Amino acid sequence: MLDSMSRLPPDSFVDPVRISLARTRRGLTKTDLARALGVTPRSITRYESDGAPAHAAADLADALGFPAEFFFAAPTVEIEPGHVNFRAARRAGARQRAAAVAAGTIGIEVDRWISARFNLPEVTVPPRLEYAPELAARVLRGNWALGAKPLPNAVQLAESHGVRVYMLPSIAEEVDAFSCWNGGVPYIFLSRRRSPERMRFDVAHELGHLVMHENQALDDAAQEREADRFASEFLMPREALPTQIRSNPTTAEVLEARSRLKVSAMALTRALHQAGRVSDWHYRQLCIDLSGRGYRSGEPGGMPAHEMSRVFPQVLKAVSAKDIAADLHAPLDDVRALTFGVELHVALSDRDSTIEGSEANGARRLRLV
Repeated sequence: MLDSMSRLPPDSFVDPVRISLARTRRGLTKTDLARALGVTPRSITRYESDGAPAHAAADLADALGFPAEFFFAAPTVEIEPGHVNFRAARRAGARQRAAAVAAGTIGIEVDRWISARFNLPEVTVPPRLEYAPELAARVLRGNWALGAKPLPNAVQLAESHGVRVYMLPSIAEEVDAFSCWNGGVPYIFLSRRRSPERMRFDVAHELGHLVMHENQALDDAAQEREADRFASEFLMPREALPTQIRSNPTTAEVLEARSRLKVSAMALTRALHQAGRVSDWHYRQLCIDLSGRGYRSGEPGGMPAHEMSRVFPQVLKAVSAKDIAADLHAPLDDVRALTFGVELHVALSDRDSTIEGSEANGARRLRLV
């Protein structure tokens, strides 16, 4: 039981929004939680609409695996579900989608904690590029001075332009990825279960949503296709393909080029076909060959590891995930998962740290180099 609970007024109530947030984060229905607490589902409905009595916090904490203080914390941020686009939405069930939004909510709380203490890169993501997806991708490449060269680390590229990139914890991974704007800040949430190449595509796909579909009702098949077209052009600019691979290439040549571009073999083959550099017959043969070698479901011989954040290793040299979790009263495992599982205890005196103290305002500037 919380030491602080003894100091609460007897008529205090647990925040109903935080009860719902913790329950959905764990992928539980109201009936599941009611069974765990030994109450009726109607009681849970009442808890999530009007709040629960303060003495219920300890039981909620035990049932949901959240610190009891979490249920008394300041009002949480809200993600509008209608403005969230889920990858693999048809495969993921309602529980997984709700868990992903709940994890994203905690991720935004973590981000606001970090942003209050570190000066993160300025947001330079245009919110509405009302162009065809391919042109929108070229415009963003131009805005970010990328030219037509292969992209660097996609996570770090997005971070350097103010996009907050977080990794989804377990259960929520089934959605693959999602993105949203919140408080004028763009967020991308990724799943590590994807191959490194497909996770790069997910970053580009979600950037497409962020720049083309801000504040639109999402989860629309047409918008998914638009984001895929954006991602393909952003990762594999049509004008650059002739410099990377010849027309009607062999499978071996496709695999060599996908390693240079750091994309999946199937995505590159599709891009070549759409650009007219592979005939219909040759495209079918390449797809059959690649599928037979396991490239439809995986990426044999691909990138050795997922691309990592540059922000979190630097932040976590100055603070630990325990510090963040304690201040937010959030589950430590969630904070660690959201921050890419970065090693937590790094000496602050590291000479190569790019976190610079600021005596003027008490915030530390995070400079990505």
